[in-house]
Amino acid sequence: MNRYELHIHTAECDKAAAMPAAELVRRYHEAGYAGMVVTDHYFDIFDEWFADELKGMSRKEYIHRWLKGYYAAREEGERLGFVVLPGAEVRFKDTKNDYLIYGVDEQFFYDSPPLSELGSVEWLVNALPKNACVVQAHPFRNDMTVRVPTPLFGLEGFNGGNSRFRNQMAKTFAEHYGKPITSGSDYHGGKHRFAVGGIETPKLIKTPKDLTDVLRSGEYTLIEKY
Repeated sequence: MNRYELHIHTAECDKAAAMPAAELVRRYHEAGYAGMVVTDHYFDIFDEWFADELKGMSRKEYIHRWLKGYYAAREEGERLGFVVLPGAEVRFKDTKNDYLIYGVDEQFFYDSPPLSELGSVEWLVNALPKNACVVQAHPFRNDMTVRVPTPLFGLEGFNGGNSRFRNQMAKTFAEHYGKPITSGSDYHGGKHRFAVGGIETPKLIKTPKDLTDVLRSGEYTLIEKY
């Protein structure tokens, strides 16, 4: 069986994260994972954290900087034979809900409009490649807005930062609407949340399409460690 982390943040792109991308890859590799999706924050908090560095950048330069953690993770992953895929945690302006994107390559981010400015899940889904998946992250965390999840692929039913009760609420909600459930550690560094989430599957995932094919097939089990 192969284990993959689906929700993780790098110190290169997240000032709340304590671990550089290359170290993340090494530690997850040592923990027996086969790969990860780097889901750094894609919304205005990134702009606030790195405002001085981003000032005057072109759109291409901005995206290249935002992908810095992914690129560092991928480089270390290639050295170790560990799969690193690009993803994102998107939040629209003046909202609190977060959405995880799976099934895109890095070129998508260079070519797409600013995703956090799209304003709705429906517009986000329409902006993505056909096979991509949008999953609401930690839907029952404080300040989240509960909504009928029709446009979503699924919901994060296990989040390493949530209590068992809140994760169970997310699972019950997803099951009620017949939506797939995913799991992610939402790891930011330190001992807390490290390698507590993700999926386990008999399939080998090497590309963004491989990942979404597995998610859509349901051929996986959730990793859930409290």
